[in-house]
Amino acid sequence: MLTDVDKMAALEAKVKELIKHSTGLTRRAVQLESRLREADAKLARHAADSRQWEKEREWLRGRLRKVLGELELIEHREDDRQGGKS
Repeated sequence: MLTDVDKMAALEAKVKELIKHSTGLTRRAVQLESRLREADAKLARHAADSRQWEKEREWLRGRLRKVLGELELIEHREDDRQGGKS
């Protein structure tokens, strides 16, 4: 049978084990929070990059439409000139 001293010693050992486990969990939580902040920052950078690429893509589309329109006008002029020569 366990004496009161033995019971107290066992209880103290369990408390120390719980404190150690709690400290480990706290440390892990801090690490995970740091990783989460890093991931959030990375996501924000990627979102900003994506918005910038979309702006550049739209600008390029507009520019290509303009150039294609100009080429079409040139083709029509050439067709008109060739049609007039016949």
